[in-house]
Amino acid sequence: MKQVLICALVAAAVSVLVLSLEDALEGTDEELSAAAGTASGEAGAGSGDRGIGARPAPALRYTDALPEDTWVNAARQAGSDRRTLTSASDSVCFITKIELSGIQGPEDTSSCAVEVDDFTGFWQLVATADEGGRSEIRCNARCLSWSPEEEPQ
Repeated sequence: MKQVLICALVAAAVSVLVLSLEDALEGTDEELSAAAGTASGEAGAGSGDRGIGARPAPALRYTDALPEDTWVNAARQAGSDRRTLTSASDSVCFITKIELSGIQGPEDTSSCAVEVDDFTGFWQLVATADEGGRSEIRCNARCLSWSPEEEPQ
């Protein structure tokens, strides 16, 4: 009986503690929302009131695949086809499609690559077919971006 009574008292104490912490945390959420409103320019707050949450949280989103694949047909003319994707400062891009056709032998070397253009700072998708081959290559890519969402004006 003594053990049951102790367990009941501990359970009651933990319940009261959880309820009081829940109320305290709800107040913190409201304060963070108010701080975020202050940072976004709502009236009634001074510029020194900015706190945690003043900056909008980054939104994770992805780009659509390119409407037209990058492609090179080495039977016609070897070389590279490049397409600009998105800014490399707040995104990462990855290849989603590689399609090879018409490979005749080891001299048919083709590649798909996603790289950053040093001049623009943007990701670009590059399909390359080297000379001496007769193959065709098609590539496509998508990007994952984490830039903060812009607030509607």
